[in-house]
Amino acid sequence: MLALSPPEIVELLIALPATRTPFLWGPPGIGKSALVRDAAERLGLPCVTLLGTQLAPEDLIGVPRIVRSTIGDVERHVTEFCPPRAILREEPFLLFIDELNSAVPDVQKAFYSLILDRRLGDYALPVGSRVVGAGNRIEDRALVRPMATALSNRMLHVALEPSSDAWLAWGSEHAIHPLVLGFIRARPDRLHELPPSDTTPAYPTPRAWHMLSDSIHSVQEALWPALAAGSVGDRAGAEFTAFARRALLAPSLADLAAGRALVPEDPDLLYFLGASCLAALGKKNAEEGLIAARALVALASRSMEIAVWTVDGALKKTRKTAALDAFLEHIRTTGSQVLVDVLRLGRFSRDG
Repeated sequence: MLALSPPEIVELLIALPATRTPFLWGPPGIGKSALVRDAAERLGLPCVTLLGTQLAPEDLIGVPRIVRSTIGDVERHVTEFCPPRAILREEPFLLFIDELNSAVPDVQKAFYSLILDRRLGDYALPVGSRVVGAGNRIEDRALVRPMATALSNRMLHVALEPSSDAWLAWGSEHAIHPLVLGFIRARPDRLHELPPSDTTPAYPTPRAWHMLSDSIHSVQEALWPALAAGSVGDRAGAEFTAFARRALLAPSLADLAAGRALVPEDPDLLYFLGASCLAALGKKNAEEGLIAARALVALASRSMEIAVWTVDGALKKTRKTAALDAFLEHIRTTGSQVLVDVLRLGRFSRDG
């Protein structure tokens, strides 16, 4: 099967006819669930997730109850199956079946009519509803069971390929900590690694970096080495900790913007400052965006590459804020010609 990047996966999920079911293959923690939720949001559909490993057949088929029914002129007691409340909806929605190929065979069988006919017993999904499946690969050494050909033949199979550029763009939209964004920008090969062959429990994945980002906000600096090692593994964790300690020596964006500090020469500090500019663009205050823009203009004097990456990341943001508008306007009017061209050509390519 062909491998697609995260943005291509989202576009595929949106463009496919609602009656077709894609199945996403990829290692644990690569971001399959997040991409499905993003696609559901862009489609304007609520996303309901079922985990194959936590289901029994009756969770899908429903439990029976006895009801009275008139058949011809005779009233009889018949069995009726009650569908699960989670998917008993009147409006269209996206049903995400995660870990489908980790479910026991009887549960996989229960999905047949849902995937092909959009039905569970007497209940039919609302017209316009979508079904998406996902699971890990055998080589990932996760809990994976063989998928029956009758089930796999009902779906369109694509693999998800890790992409540091795509994850960084996603991360700047989802409040990933600037330290994590800066580190992955400097060391893109550390975004994802295959599960270790030994019993090491932690290793780098997009999900693990997201987890580390969330924790940094509330954990004191002295605990960062343990936090990083426990999230992304000893080697990547040690590299991140060293990067973070250097990054903390960077001047503030406000000092750079006001000319009170010199632009550092250390590449790690520059990556962190570029990520900090992106993080500031989620603020509602226009002044925050103006400070980020002025800091970036100063940053460009040392590294045009990082400045270009930052402007490109700003253009990829879909959530418009006052800070983002002020940032782009300042770059457009006072930035170097290179940054102005990135702004103009980047927008042209996206609008086209």
